[in-house]
Amino acid sequence: MRRRNFIAGSAAVGMSAMLPRPAAAVRGDTIEDVLFGTTTAEPLPASQLAAQITAARADYRAARYTRLARRLPNLLAHAVASRAVAGADDQAAAASRLAQAYGVASQLSIKMHDNGTARATANRAVQAATAGTDPLVLAESHRLAATALRRTDHGDAAQRLVLDAAEQLRITTALPDPDHHALYGQLLAVASYTAAIRNDRDAAWTLLGEAETPARAAGLGDRFNSTEVAVYRISVARVLGDYGTAVDYARKVDPRRIIAPERRARYWEDTALALHGRGRPAGAFDALRAAERDVPEEVQHRPWAQQLTQHLLSSSTSLPGLRDLASRIGIA
Repeated sequence: MRRRNFIAGSAAVGMSAMLPRPAAAVRGDTIEDVLFGTTTAEPLPASQLAAQITAARADYRAARYTRLARRLPNLLAHAVASRAVAGADDQAAAASRLAQAYGVASQLSIKMHDNGTARATANRAVQAATAGTDPLVLAESHRLAATALRRTDHGDAAQRLVLDAAEQLRITTALPDPDHHALYGQLLAVASYTAAIRNDRDAAWTLLGEAETPARAAGLGDRFNSTEVAVYRISVARVLGDYGTAVDYARKVDPRRIIAPERRARYWEDTALALHGRGRPAGAFDALRAAERDVPEEVQHRPWAQQLTQHLLSSSTSLPGLRDLASRIGIA
């Protein structure tokens, strides 16, 4: 039971505790400063702001969390200023760009278990997306808001929000292209994971099964796809406490087929924690080392890796290289 409790959740650790303090923060420029209106910036041309949002998303997908943390305060301040001065013809588009900027901030805050900032930025993203006209941006903002709600013990509300977002996206757009199918499938997968956290086993597996059709329709490439569903199977089984099943699912996934490093990091996380839950510390350590080689910032900064390393240190003295890894990531 103690092992399951350890694996089931992570401590609430703020971003400032997990990431090196960015240079911008020394001047007082943080996400919180932007939220409170104490940091301002000049508006940017739409194309320049869109390029910065794309670059920030690329940092997140590549698991470059430190660089993204440095980038975000200025990006958010520029997006807020650009929305404020947008003309009538550009109001909706500017609102969508602001929602996207807040969305990236939410993603990083969620990743670092900075739950307060995640809820605040996700809420701002939903507000801005509602003022826009892009259904994909609105659905993505609702997905992030649902994740933030789930992280703060509002599982029922999170489940309603993400399922409503999926239904709204399906009805209002009819899912005309792979991007829409990908996001629809991702919303169902998030609902599946949320159901697993709520220990609703039947709903978890039913929803993940429903995600398979849009995932196939999304095709391959850097989008939610069938490989992503396979990774979610590991996650759902692990959260439900079916560690052996999770390990079996992990064996069926070739991580080299997971294009985005951030998503490969999720594979390594679930595999390591499932192996640990199965009582296989050596296998968990092997997965942890593979994660460090593949996505080093995942192991350096994420709570799950820090906590697993600490737990392995306290329970095992026979894993060659464990203390070296712990030293590299600041544990020992």
